[in-house]
Amino acid sequence: MGIFNKTNKKPKEQIGTTVISNGTTVKGVIDTKGSIFIDGKFEGIIVATEDVTIGKNGEVLGEIRSKILTVNGIIDGLFDVAQVNILGSGRVIGKIQYDELIIEQNGIFEGEGKKKNSTRCSQYNKLEVNETVQIES
Repeated sequence: MGIFNKTNKKPKEQIGTTVISNGTTVKGVIDTKGSIFIDGKFEGIIVATEDVTIGKNGEVLGEIRSKILTVNGIIDGLFDVAQVNILGSGRVIGKIQYDELIIEQNGIFEGEGKKKNSTRCSQYNKLEVNETVQIES
């Protein structure tokens, strides 16, 4: 094999980032091999091979499936991702299925989270207690 040997390699396809900017509202389905940045409003389903980032002004109501989900705005729905990053001003409401979950200080997660392929299950419902304990707040 010399340095002048031809190869049949195709150049890697460049996939860009889909942007929904502040002041824009989109409803529907987005299916992309690239990344998505949302600083506007989106309602629907997002399937992204790469990352989905929700900016400070971003709002999503729906479903997201992606490699990495970074939230600096607000999302509400069902999320199936490898890694979730909830930043300081990020708010996540709903159900998340993930491999890795990172929540920065002041980040908010309200809902249900389940680590993918986890076999752990809460034993709380099997607990037998004769008296109800009151927790003061």
